[in-house]
Amino acid sequence: MFHRRLFAFGLGITLALGLSLAVPLTSAASDQQVLELRDDCDPATFNAVLGPGGCIGSGTTTFSDFIAELQQDKVASDWVFDPDQVTIHLGDSLAVQNTGGETHTFTKVTSFGGGFVPVLNLLSGNLVPAVPAPGVNPLATFVPAGGHTTASSGPGGILGPGQNLFECFIHPWMRAVVTVEAD
Repeated sequence: MFHRRLFAFGLGITLALGLSLAVPLTSAASDQQVLELRDDCDPATFNAVLGPGGCIGSGTTTFSDFIAELQQDKVASDWVFDPDQVTIHLGDSLAVQNTGGETHTFTKVTSFGGGFVPVLNLLSGNLVPAVPAPGVNPLATFVPAGGHTTASSGPGGILGPGQNLFECFIHPWMRAVVTVEAD
């Protein structure tokens, strides 16, 4: 019971912070590659634990099944970045769309690891914190359910040549590698 309350408290604070921050919304060009942030949260059971608005989707995974899967497998398989490997050309950008019911982050890191919800770090086996990329504030990378943002490559963009690692700081098993190739 203590862990459940700690989880709800930690995730509630995280979601409250994330929902209060502005996320730049941009429209994706028709030829732009899209990376989706996905989940399958059941609104009734997630909101019973996290509070109203914790899940606004139409998923079918109950909160207890979510926790049970994390305890057993160290991941919740429907909470993913899709695809988890993307290649774009230098100068292009990547559209990031949250098609799930929960808020996620799309945070550039120098190494994968845990996020800022201690209970989810523990349940997923991510005990060593992820290291945000230089100049990246994980609190500024929230993408609310239904929201989207763009990651640009080239001068001034967040995507540099080669491999760029991204992780959700709420659900730290959600990860992607975005490779930027020079032409």
